[in-house]
Amino acid sequence: MSDFSAGVFALSKNKDKVYPFLTKKDLFIQYNDQWVGKLSDTDYEERFQPQTIALSKEVPLLYIMNAEDHGFSMKILHDGNTTFQFELPYYAEAELAHELGYELFGEEWLFEPDKLEQRSKQANEEAAKILKEQGAPAIYFASINEENLKAFHVFDFSHDTLQEICEILTVENFVQGSHKMVFALLNCIGLTDFSFVAHSYVFTEDEDRFKVL
Repeated sequence: MSDFSAGVFALSKNKDKVYPFLTKKDLFIQYNDQWVGKLSDTDYEERFQPQTIALSKEVPLLYIMNAEDHGFSMKILHDGNTTFQFELPYYAEAELAHELGYELFGEEWLFEPDKLEQRSKQANEEAAKILKEQGAPAIYFASINEENLKAFHVFDFSHDTLQEICEILTVENFVQGSHKMVFALLNCIGLTDFSFVAHSYVFTEDEDRFKVL
């Protein structure tokens, strides 16, 4: 089963301010000493719940979505606005090549084994060319700079921690292992062992990793 983690997190010191903004369907967990998590079955959607936006006017929030088969998203929500955003596709070239295959060869392109190898090669080459023209993978890291990372100060991170984030989120580390890079980032900000953290997982009866508040 692929990991699909998603949730909104606040510093533990602010957890008492979160309760008034929980809906009946939300789960509120003590992730660790540093973080609490507000988990909803809508966390994978692009839009935040109205309650989440309202909560961000009381405390800064960190949104994390990590889909093992797709990509990673991190946003800081503060005073009702998204003050930082980092989006990272894990398999951009493969996904684009898959789409191009249908455009180039039609709906049945995957079901002709004798032609599949050559067609896949062509689709992969075209996808790589397009992404290179777009500036990938460098474009994924456009928001990673000293000015933008100041948004993390709302979570009491030190200058050294922000520098470490810069050193982790690089093109070189992405190429060497995008998943490894993301987990290094999560460990850096205190969300250690961040895997299978979502409303659907925590809601199951056999989930005992977190204390439900």
